Amino acid sequence: MVDFHVTPLRSGSSGNITLVSHAGTILLVDAGLPSQRGLSAALAEAGCGWDDVDAVLVSHLHSDHVNQSAVACCARHDVPIHLHRGNLDGFARKVLPRSPARAPVRTFADGETFSVGGIAIRPFRVPHDARGITCGFSFTTAAGEREVRVSMATDLGQNENGLFEEFIDSDLILIEANYDEGMLNRSSRLDRGRVGSGVGHFSNVQAGKFLVRVLQESRKVPSAVILCHLSADHNTPELARGTVREILSSHRFDGIPIHAARRDAPLRKFTV
Repeated sequence: MVDFHVTPLRSGSSGNITLVSHAGTILLVDAGLPSQRGLSAALAEAGCGWDDVDAVLVSHLHSDHVNQSAVACCARHDVPIHLHRGNLDGFARKVLPRSPARAPVRTFADGETFSVGGIAIRPFRVPHDARGITCGFSFTTAAGEREVRVSMATDLGQNENGLFEEFIDSDLILIEANYDEGMLNRSSRLDRGRVGSGVGHFSNVQAGKFLVRVLQESRKVPSAVILCHLSADHNTPELARGTVREILSSHRFDGIPIHAARRDAPLRKFTV
């Protein structure tokens, strides 16, 4: 069996891009850096280029997840962009008019598993205030002796009933931990109400409690948890990791490595 490799290249409101590879297939989950040069540089830091990429998956239409720079790169290198069919109109209106280039576009639906190369992809809907639909993704081996599962979701405002089920029995989990509640409450930013709303972002505490519920229902523990989309104003990596570890420990889930993705540089490659 060939391993899965996951490298969070950038994660935060300034841009998001995560590389997932397995069995010779390379996917990007989002490509929201503000320039083509920045996107290419991020890929180079992972030892690859646009010619190596088989597809880009778009979680939602906020510009820190997809924008005209990504479309231009995909068009130049004939990389398909996969997005929820409910986002097709918004994508055409919001993103494509700003880019003179055209990239191949593929659509998917809620819960519709599809494959790119050796990777099977299951999108699932999460609550967020982006125009259209926001998705998380579960990645599994398309074929093999043992199924390996990588599950991820960022930009989600609350744990709706059933969402945790998408993460059960994952070998690697990427989940948002956007803000510390105390820092957000003390913030002078005008959008703090939106951030903490049911369609805003996940807090450190919400992420910890979400993981507890996932682990309580799982038959195995993940090799690692990666906390994503940390706010530059309302969080720190130390606070996020510490809060989540404390919540997991209080439920006797000790020993799981907890990492925080970076907004300005890659985190290391994770292999499962």
